Amino acid sequence: MELFRSHCYSIYCNSLWLRYKVATLNRLKVCHNDILKRLLGLPRWCSSSLAFARNGANNLDVIRGHSVFSLRSRVELSTNSIITSVRQSSAYVYGPIQQRWLGLLFVQNVG
Repeated sequence: MELFRSHCYSIYCNSLWLRYKVATLNRLKVCHNDILKRLLGLPRWCSSSLAFARNGANNLDVIRGHSVFSLRSRVELSTNSIITSVRQSSAYVYGPIQQRWLGLLFVQNVG
């Protein structure tokens, strides 16, 4: 599990990913799930959710959400004049990156 956490939690700059196809992200999720199962010696067809839960590991959605929350928190709390200026711009407030972040942080329950 330590090997998985050290190598598969570090998806650098994923909080800045904006332009990607859903199919590409789904393929990345499948790879992430398969890596965990292979390290645990589980068959490919077994439940990924169960494998993550039983081993206290985060899936890709949780890792991405944590990265977004961490970066967004640092941006919001920064006292750097350049970052403050960008943060107060309409491009930041209404831009696509902010919309993507909000979509990742506030998942809507349907039903």
